[in-house]
Amino acid sequence: MRSAPVSLFLTLTVLCGCESTETPAPSRLKATVHRTAHGIPHIQADGYRSLGAGVGYTQAQDAVCILADQFLKVRGERARYFGRGPQDAYVESDFTYRGLALRTRAEATFASQSPELQELVKGYAAGYNQYLKDTPADQRPAPCKGANWVKPISAFDLLAYHLDLSLFDTLIPLLGYVANAQPPLVSAGGQGPQSRPLALSPRKDELGSNGWALGREKTAGGRGMLVANPHFPWEGSLRFHESHLTIPGKLDVYGVSLLGVPVINIGFNRNVAWTHTVTASSHLTLYRLKLVPGDPTAYLYDGQVRRMTGQEHTIAVRQDDGSLGKEKRTYWRSHHGPMLSGPGADWSSELAYTVRDATEGNDRFAEHWLRMNVARSLEEATQVERTVRGAPWVNTLLASVDGDTRYVDASPVPALSAQTVEAYRASLETTPDAPVFASLGLILLDGSTSRDEWVNLDGEARGLVPAPVAPQLVRNDYVFNANDPATFANPAAPLLDLPFGYEIFGTQGRLSTRSHMNLSLITEQGEGAASGSDGRFTLDELEQAILSNRTWVAEQLRAPVVQRCQGADPVMVEGVPVDITEACQLLASWDGRLDLDRKGAIVWREFLNGFSRSDLTQKGELFAQPFDPLQAATTPSGLTPAPVEGTDPVNQKLGEAVAVLTKAGIAVGARLGDVQFARKEDRVIPMHGGAAFEGVTNVVGYSGANATLLPQPQPQGALVSPGTGLTEKEGYLVDFGTSFLMVMEFTPQGPRANAVLSYSENADPDSPQFADQTDLFSGKRLRPILFNEADILADPALVTTELQVTTSSRLE
Repeated sequence: MRSAPVSLFLTLTVLCGCESTETPAPSRLKATVHRTAHGIPHIQADGYRSLGAGVGYTQAQDAVCILADQFLKVRGERARYFGRGPQDAYVESDFTYRGLALRTRAEATFASQSPELQELVKGYAAGYNQYLKDTPADQRPAPCKGANWVKPISAFDLLAYHLDLSLFDTLIPLLGYVANAQPPLVSAGGQGPQSRPLALSPRKDELGSNGWALGREKTAGGRGMLVANPHFPWEGSLRFHESHLTIPGKLDVYGVSLLGVPVINIGFNRNVAWTHTVTASSHLTLYRLKLVPGDPTAYLYDGQVRRMTGQEHTIAVRQDDGSLGKEKRTYWRSHHGPMLSGPGADWSSELAYTVRDATEGNDRFAEHWLRMNVARSLEEATQVERTVRGAPWVNTLLASVDGDTRYVDASPVPALSAQTVEAYRASLETTPDAPVFASLGLILLDGSTSRDEWVNLDGEARGLVPAPVAPQLVRNDYVFNANDPATFANPAAPLLDLPFGYEIFGTQGRLSTRSHMNLSLITEQGEGAASGSDGRFTLDELEQAILSNRTWVAEQLRAPVVQRCQGADPVMVEGVPVDITEACQLLASWDGRLDLDRKGAIVWREFLNGFSRSDLTQKGELFAQPFDPLQAATTPSGLTPAPVEGTDPVNQKLGEAVAVLTKAGIAVGARLGDVQFARKEDRVIPMHGGAAFEGVTNVVGYSGANATLLPQPQPQGALVSPGTGLTEKEGYLVDFGTSFLMVMEFTPQGPRANAVLSYSENADPDSPQFADQTDLFSGKRLRPILFNEADILADPALVTTELQVTTSSRLE
C-alpha cells in the first residue's frame, strides 16, 4: 500500500448570517481524504462542516475552472470579464441571472435550511476557497490558468447555484427569451403571435438516463439491486463528480454529485440505493396575456387591469479596449413569473407571453438529497419526497436492502383543474400558438383568467400535484424508467389513470425504442436471457446486460429487412443508381450489437435515420402491428409489407444510407470503433454504443451541451447526417451519453458495486485521471467500488490527505 500523508492547515472563513461584529472563537475540525484508484476521494469527517470542506476542496482539485465559471454565471458577471460574448450571450446571461436574483433568494432562505445543510455549504465554500489559496493562479489548470475571474465564493453563491441547477430543465432553455423580454414601443405596434418560428430548444432531448431498481423476485441474492445509467454531457457544468462521504455514526454514502453539490445525487448507503432519470412531466406552464391597449406592460385578468412589475438592473461590460462600460435593462414579470419575448413568442402591443416555473425558488435542492443520503429505508425516502420535495426535474428509482423497489415522479408538477385541462385541449384546435408550443412539450394557458391558475390541494400551498398522488409504484420484482412517462414503470401494473390531465405528465400511448430495450433486458426469459435461465440477475449479469449494446429495433426488424434487400436492384438516390448489395450483406452478418468491432452497425443507423421517429415506435412505414399498451413489451411488431407497386421504402432508405456514408467519405463496411470516437485532448478513443432511437441502452452521441463559457474542446466536424451526428471523413464524435454507469447489489456483507465514470474524474488535461476511465469505458470495463474501510486502505493506489481545518462563523 502506498500512502502519502499530507498535512494542510486550512484557515477557513465561512458564512452563518451572524450580525455580531465580534470575532468568534475559532474551532478545529478535521477531515481525511483517501484518494483511491482513478482519483476517487473517500472523505471522512467528524461533522458536516468539515465534510463539506473536504467536498469543496476535492471538487475544486478536479474541476475548478468549471465551478468558477458557474459561480461567475449566477452572480451575473460574465460580461464584466469576457465582454458581450457571441451574439451578446454574456450580456443576456448576466441580465437574466440578475433578474432571477438567485443570490438574493439564497441569502433570504439560508436561515431556513437545516443546521446540517448550513454546515455543509459553509464548509464547501471554505474548502473551495482554501484550494484557491493553496494553488497559485498560474498553477491552475487550463482554461482558467491565471484567470482573474476565478474568485472565492460564499455559501450564498453555492446555494444560488443550486437554484440554477433546479431550473436547468425548465426555465434555463428559455433564458434567451427572458433576457430579451422588453415591451414594444406603442407607436411601433409590434409583431403578432407566431410571426416567426419558435427558436426554443427544450433540454429533454439532451438529457436522458436508464434506471433499474430490481427487487427480491428478480435478483439471485433476494435483495435489492440497482442500475444507474444517466446520459449527460461529458463536458461542462453537468459533469458528475464521484465520491464517498462519511461521518461515523451519521452518514456513509457513495455515488456521484453534480459539480457544486455537497451531497450525493445518485448512489447508495447501507440500506437504500437510488438513481434518477429526467422526467417527461411538465414543470412549468406558459401563459398568453391580453394586453391593455396603449400600455404593453399592463394586462387584463378576470376583467381587471393588472400591471407587470419591472426592476432595473445594471451590469458591467468589458469593452474591446479592456475598460468597463455599464448597461441597464429592466427585468419584467407578470404575477405568474418572468416575461418572455423571442421568435414565435413575440411581445406585441396586443399579446405577450409569461411563464410560471414550479422549480423557480426551489431552495430545498441540496436538502432533498442530504435527507436521501441518510435514509434508512424506502419509507424514510418516501417521507423525503413528501416533506422536503426538492428534486426538481427527475424521476426516482429506489431499491432497498430488503428487496423492495419503488418508482416515483415526485418532481414539482403543476396541478391543473379539470376546467383548465378541458380549455387547454380545446385551445389546441382553436388557437394558432398552443399546438406549436405543445410540439415542444410546453403547455400554453390563458393568462387572462384565474381559471387557469394552478390549484392548491391537500395542504400543498404551491399549486403542485400533491406528492401522495404523484405517479408512483412499489414492487418486489422491478421498476424502471428510460425517460418515458410513468405509465410503464412496470407493465404488469401500468399507471394508466394519472391525475390532472395526461398532458402534464407527458403520458403517451407508446414506449421509446430505448425503453423497449430496457424492458426486454429486464423481462426476457429462458436460455440466453440477460438474467440467465433462472430469470434472476447476478451482479455480473446486470453489468453485461446494461453494456450488451443490443439494439431493440434491429432485434425486431433486421432479419425481415435483410429478406427484402437480398437480390434487390439498385435504387435511385438523387438521380444516381445506388447498389445496396454490400449493405444488405453487412446487415445479414451483423448481430445487432453496437460493439467496437461490428460491421453493418453504421449502415443500420443511417438506414433507421431515414424514417421518421414515430415510425420507430408505432405502426407506419416500418412496423406492421401497432403498439398495444396491454402488450407493451412485444409491440409494435412485424415489418410493414412492401407496396404492391412503386418503390419499396425499405430498400430506398437502405440506398439512401449507402449514399450518405459515401458522401461522408466513410466506408460502408467500416467497423463501428473505427468511426465512432471521443477526443481527450490529442487522443482519439474508440466508442461503442449508439443513438437512443436505435433502441440501445448504452447511448452515446454528440450534444455540444457545455453550459459554460469555457472553450469547447471537442468541436464537431462538418455534418453530413444531422440526425445521427455523422461528420465528413471522421464519423461520429462522442461527447455525451453514458456518463456514470453503476451496477450494485445489497449482500449480507453490505453493498457491492461496480462503476465507471466515462469521461474520468478530473477535468484537467494534465491529470493522470483525465482519461483513465474513458479507456475503461471504451473497453467495456467497470471497476469495483471500494466502500468498506479495509478495502479503501488496502488499495495500492491510495493517497491520503489529512486536513486540519480552523473555522470561524463570521460572514465572508
